[in-house]
Amino acid sequence: MSSVGADVGLRERKKQQTREALHRAAIHLYLERGPDSVTVNDICATAGVSRRTFFNYFDSKDDAVLDWNEEQSGGSLAERIVARPADADPLQAVHQAIRAGIRRLLEHPTWRERQQLVRQNPRLAPMAFANNRRTQASIAEGVARRTGLTADDLYPRALAGAAHAVTRTALAQWNPEDPGSELLAILDTSFEMLASGFPAP
Repeated sequence: MSSVGADVGLRERKKQQTREALHRAAIHLYLERGPDSVTVNDICATAGVSRRTFFNYFDSKDDAVLDWNEEQSGGSLAERIVARPADADPLQAVHQAIRAGIRRLLEHPTWRERQQLVRQNPRLAPMAFANNRRTQASIAEGVARRTGLTADDLYPRALAGAAHAVTRTALAQWNPEDPGSELLAILDTSFEMLASGFPAP
């Protein structure tokens, strides 16, 4: 690797480390004090950066809490859907891709806490739902690419809507504060019900 390439790689790693430090500080302070008692200055002081640096990364303190980086779940959901084995039908591919992403997220040190905060503070929900819209669009894109359709066709949009709905339901059923609550098991059961057409229990 050239020295220029190494320098660029180092800068990108430092930027990601700063972003992550701000995110973790915001999560920690929100959980400790509640959102209304936390300021941008508090987050900066905890992360050891200036206000100017903070606003290079985020527009508000809530943005720092709800920060979303697709790399945390293994990259683009659409790409993960496309990469599933060719013999998987579209719904299976979506289930497998979402499951793999959630498994990675569960290993991330702040994702569980982020889920707790959104549940405890309804005013954070609209921003979280904006991420949900991007997720559904990414599912539709992945399904379209697997089937040779466009993301605006009915099949990818309907499958994406259904898969996203059962994923959100699984998340709502899961208790992030209970170590015994198994999100992946709930997710698998939800997708099994969807695949079977929701027969009467």
